[in-house]
Amino acid sequence: MLNDTEVKRIIEAITEYRELVQQSSEMRDQLDSLQKRWNSLKQERDGLRNNVDKIHQTMSQLKVDYQAVMKSMTDLASTEDTVLDNVKFLVDELSSLLKKHDVAI
Repeated sequence: MLNDTEVKRIIEAITEYRELVQQSSEMRDQLDSLQKRWNSLKQERDGLRNNVDKIHQTMSQLKVDYQAVMKSMTDLASTEDTVLDNVKFLVDELSSLLKKHDVAI
């Protein structure tokens, strides 16, 4: 037979065990919640990373397109200069030719 002190200690141990089981259950729930939140944040991060990669690709393409436009503008300016020089030359040649034949301009 158990005496009163031993019974009290057994009851205290059972009560303490119940509290530990309850705390363990609460911690497990918190851990599950944190794990779900972590997975959600991870998915959000992955989505943001994909968006940043797309923005980077777009910016790279814009840079290439800008360089192509600048080259075209430079080429066009060069062509305009060449055309103007050729027109001036032709006007000078025509003027010279007309002066030789005494034709008034």
